[in-house]
Amino acid sequence: MTRRQFLQISAALGAGSLLATFSVAGKNPGTGKKNVLWIVVDDMGFGDLTSTGAKGYATPNIDRIGKEGVTLHRSYVYPVCTATRTAFLTGHSPQIYSGMEGVLLPGYELGLPEDSICAAKEFKADGYRTALIGKWHLGDQPQSHPNNQGFEDFYGFLWGETDYFKHTKKVGGKEVLDFYQNGKKEDVEGYTTDLYTDKAISFLEEKDPRPFFLLLAYNAPHYYLAAPQALREKYPDNSEEALYAAVMDSLDTNIGRVLDAIDRLGLADDTLVVFTTDNGAPEKNGSNAPFKGHKNSLDEGGIRSPLMARLPGVIPPGLRSDEVFSAPDLLPTSLALAGAKTRTSFEGKDLQKLFTTDGATNPDARCFRYKKSEKIQRAVVKKQWKLIYRETTGTTELFDVEKDPGESVDRAAEHPQIVSELKGEWNRWSAKFTPDLGVW
Repeated sequence: MTRRQFLQISAALGAGSLLATFSVAGKNPGTGKKNVLWIVVDDMGFGDLTSTGAKGYATPNIDRIGKEGVTLHRSYVYPVCTATRTAFLTGHSPQIYSGMEGVLLPGYELGLPEDSICAAKEFKADGYRTALIGKWHLGDQPQSHPNNQGFEDFYGFLWGETDYFKHTKKVGGKEVLDFYQNGKKEDVEGYTTDLYTDKAISFLEEKDPRPFFLLLAYNAPHYYLAAPQALREKYPDNSEEALYAAVMDSLDTNIGRVLDAIDRLGLADDTLVVFTTDNGAPEKNGSNAPFKGHKNSLDEGGIRSPLMARLPGVIPPGLRSDEVFSAPDLLPTSLALAGAKTRTSFEGKDLQKLFTTDGATNPDARCFRYKKSEKIQRAVVKKQWKLIYRETTGTTELFDVEKDPGESVDRAAEHPQIVSELKGEWNRWSAKFTPDLGVW
């Protein structure tokens, strides 16, 4: 896609969401801007938290974010990590850039282009210090490197998964180190979840007057699962379920350490904290209950993510929203809640009202496409309705996901007018890309 095409799509999709002024978010005494912390975990299912029904371990620290803020019960991501992370960081559907809809593998030439939109660039241009700690997975070529995408600091790995202790990935039959400290490949001993937390706390403790944007992207609970010995002994059953529990226990404990550091440093009232996952759990590990499907599908289990956010004084504690929110909405909404300016427009919308106002609604549709092994899935979500197409079967199905979250009863024959309406939403969205993404 050319730069000209990108700008045309940006104008068509998001001109109305350009944020020209500060939002109603509270002002800091110094800059008038809030800090922003995104905590993104990897391959965690919707049902993997205590608050969403997990058994055998507890997640009090993660759930604390929702108790002290808002829980978005219908937050949608994409079925794989590269696609979701592209949407989080650009404010657009992943199809905005070639190759970002699927999963990037080591050595691919594709990735975020040098002139891409990126959240770090947006925040940095408004005076923020920026850091990525943990997973990137948006390209390993120089132009796509986090330090060339607006992140002043990068501590973590570039590829899709990493060994929790060795920090390697098997490439061409060999274990290859994938651990970077800014532009230098340099390993450090330790368990990734602990290391990323230690680094995040050090970042928070830095004496820097600028507000910050920190993306803390844990590789947990992505395979290949591993946990410290003390936690293996806490969950002694020699099963995948016990190992998963140990990984989740570590993850929750470490997120608690980050929240405690924010409180200890007096940053809580000035920091927007967002927790989310990048896609549903795979077939083997984790739980997407009560939904059907898993990672790599546009079923609810593949793309419904528990999203929680906290910002004292702005986001009321204990708020819940059942309105549609999607990955491209995260960047414009975060900028607005932080009181930050932006230089561009987005396909995603500023939906801070869902974070701050009980009963706020979002009537707009959200469209999704996923292509794997040359087979395409499409979905449109609008209000309680979801239309989904699978090329593997050639079927188009309609579900009322509020009444039928498990997508068990196809309502397409009963509601042909809704099917037609949602297909129209898809076709208008698809036509804004060059080339278009197909007519439904």
